[in-house]
Amino acid sequence: MTEFNIGDTVQITSGPMAHSVGTVVYLYEETGKYLVRTGVGAQDYYAPDEFELYNP
Repeated sequence: MTEFNIGDTVQITSGPMAHSVGTVVYLYEETGKYLVRTGVGAQDYYAPDEFELYNP
């Protein structure tokens, strides 16, 4: 499992937000999911296998 840090810029790789770029803002340790903010007011929890570090 890849470890991500708060502030990492990531790209969503699956689901309806695939290809969106966002920022990791929180790790919910109980579920192992990360809160990724993709825009103003747009954010969701993702498992580590649903996104990757953004490489422009």
